[in-house]
Amino acid sequence: MYVKNEMTANPITINADDVISKAADIMSENNLHRLPVMENGKLVGLVTKGLITSKGVGGATSLSVFELNYLLNRTSVKTVMIKLKDLVTISSNKLLEEAASLMLAHDIGCLPVVDDGELVGILTQNDLFKAFLDILGWQRKGSRIEVNVPDTLGILGEISKIFVDNNANITNFTVYRNNDDSTADLILRTTLTETDELEKELNQNGFKVNSIMKK
Repeated sequence: MYVKNEMTANPITINADDVISKAADIMSENNLHRLPVMENGKLVGLVTKGLITSKGVGGATSLSVFELNYLLNRTSVKTVMIKLKDLVTISSNKLLEEAASLMLAHDIGCLPVVDDGELVGILTQNDLFKAFLDILGWQRKGSRIEVNVPDTLGILGEISKIFVDNNANITNFTVYRNNDDSTADLILRTTLTETDELEKELNQNGFKVNSIMKK
């Protein structure tokens, strides 16, 4: 999976010279938490709700509502934004795993997606969550079967044959390796809903079925 498959293309942006109140209104109206900041068609920064709260109005608790609104309508986005030199960005052709690793390493909630100096999208934590659920097939109808197996060569072939013999099409497949490195838990999602015979055959072949969830 690539960043370009999960990002929001052509994201809503704001100009660097626009005032903070406009940024706050755009985020509120579109249920957004951050906006790429543009200047002359180029990405120059990022503004977030948190930045507006901490820098835009932080320390201004003694102001009246009128004074606070005046401040927000006179302060430009560029005074509070994260500048481009401090932004972590990624290209659309990078793997989704690389994006997740960057966000984790830098403890950030989004990555502006930049190709050849042009902003083409934005990738957020929610996009990663959606991709994670898609990989696991969480929205698919059928059965989620968790099987504990020895971590040895050819084990996937054995498991697959049992599924084929039971006319169980595997739509999604994930491996969780256990701490001892000698076994792994396979998460297999199948369109099959009547799983009694499949479970029986798995057990007969020495594979422990940890759980079966039907949806």
